[in-house]
Amino acid sequence: MFGKKSDEEKAAAKRQRQITTAAAAAGVTVMGGKVRMPNQPAIPIEGAKVTIELGETARKRITATRVAFIGIFALWAKKDMSQLFITIEHGGGDGAEEGVVLVPVPARKEAQARVFATMVNGEATGITKAE
Repeated sequence: MFGKKSDEEKAAAKRQRQITTAAAAAGVTVMGGKVRMPNQPAIPIEGAKVTIELGETARKRITATRVAFIGIFALWAKKDMSQLFITIEHGGGDGAEEGVVLVPVPARKEAQARVFATMVNGEATGITKAE
């Protein structure tokens, strides 16, 4: 704990700092390795999946998880169509909490949101568009 850090520990700490910085640029709060947004559950960022949706698509998609967190009022919850929505999902496992965090992001932060999603997912992330 107080000795020298291994190369793996240093690399993990550096990656965590990079993700935290990218998250802040996109308007997402990551503290202590967890995504923390007001009135939403804190979920671990490690092992999470990040998707970016247009407001129109997000409005059409009312998931069972969203209904579980918001309740029956999820059916009437309105979303601003001029925004993007970052959805951060963690399926649990390895003792981690399961949960979903939905973060509205102004359209002008699209590039930062994509960088954040790419860093978390480990691959490029596009925007889900309505069909």
